[in-house]
Amino acid sequence: MTSLQQKQQDAQLIELLGFLTDPQPQVRRIALASLLPYTAADKRERSLFNRDHYIAQIATMCADQELIAHDALSVLINLTSSIIVADRLAKIPGFLTGLVRMIIDENALLSDLACMLLSNLSKLEHVSMQLLGLRVPFNVSNFSKATDEDAQDDERPSKIAKEGETDGIEALELLLEVFLKGEGKRYNPNANYDFLASVFANVSTIPLGRSFLLSTTSPDAEPPLVKLISFTEHPSTIRRGGVASCIKNSAFQKAGHTRLVAPSNDQPPTSGCIDLLPQMLLPLCGPEEFDIDVMDELPDVLQLLPETKKREPDAAIRLILVETLVLLASTRLCREAMRKRGVYAVIRAAHLAETVDKVTESMVRLVNLLMRDEDESTALEEVPDPLEDDKKPDHGFETAPVVGADGNEIKSYGIAESGPVPVAHAPSSVPASMTYEQVDSEDEEEMLLEV
Repeated sequence: MTSLQQKQQDAQLIELLGFLTDPQPQVRRIALASLLPYTAADKRERSLFNRDHYIAQIATMCADQELIAHDALSVLINLTSSIIVADRLAKIPGFLTGLVRMIIDENALLSDLACMLLSNLSKLEHVSMQLLGLRVPFNVSNFSKATDEDAQDDERPSKIAKEGETDGIEALELLLEVFLKGEGKRYNPNANYDFLASVFANVSTIPLGRSFLLSTTSPDAEPPLVKLISFTEHPSTIRRGGVASCIKNSAFQKAGHTRLVAPSNDQPPTSGCIDLLPQMLLPLCGPEEFDIDVMDELPDVLQLLPETKKREPDAAIRLILVETLVLLASTRLCREAMRKRGVYAVIRAAHLAETVDKVTESMVRLVNLLMRDEDESTALEEVPDPLEDDKKPDHGFETAPVVGADGNEIKSYGIAESGPVPVAHAPSSVPASMTYEQVDSEDEEEMLLEV
């Protein structure tokens, strides 16, 4: 395309952008649908959308008619692969609140797209901070009807707020509730909420976010992390990966390590102990049979696994799980607990089956920590910097392919420190800061990755 042709095309697109404010819904819909393909990351023309008033206008269209809102969300998912655009969008007054309310609406058709957009935005630290402090005006009567049937009394949403109450409720509490209850489309038949796992992972990259995962509102309540760890073997790679990242990020707080690993299998965990070990080891187990003496060392959930048991298929998630064990093994009491509870046997079997060098290297690092001689003269309370190459918490996780709300695959691009860098042929998964990108049309979508 010549320079003159580019200028002519740009002029046409700017003219289309002007129709986004047209009073006729049909005109707005056609204009936005025509603009959507030009927001993909490989399109030169996407820079035309970067002006504040265009971003603000498209943001308001997320509350328009459903077809218009679908394309508006898709455009914003694409454009927020740019940190600059994500920052501008997050600073629009009331936008985050509206996005959260769309996600928790049990009748919303576009909740999963809203989850994807929130995942992109929460890559920014100040957005995660906003979410931690955000309270959403919400009437819980409908929410309770949808989720109370299979909930225990102390888990009911009515415990969060009284029937009909419209005072603000903590946004993360509501998002956690729909993430738990919405699995398998039980809360909203149009959404599975898997992408919220990446939101929680992004939030947990900051200290206050990790405190949210590990804290409770009352002595009898379970911290959010306890509710999340049950998904380490979920069919959705997005959900598994996001939860694995939450677990790893929680392990960056060394002061709380002993709370994350119970000292033995023989006694129930002490009050306040989360005991991540069984749910972290389970995905690393395959169909191998252990000797009876080794079997006795393992947590109950790992004993007598069926012959059909499969190890975590995604190498990136396996790496996250092993690196989390390495982080926990940097504390002496956790190392001692791991030795007593059969961690070495599980890792040895997993190591024999592992084919990815980076995962193998992390396993060797863990074994070296567990097998080191630690008598009174050589024992170390803490091992400094156990993850030399990865000292930062993980952002949200993402893999290919991902199915969106409309059943089609979704392109994905990541936010890098200095902007997105394309990858021509992506591996099956990448454990990095990932950003989801909805492209072109509802009829034909595919996934790519950027890191």
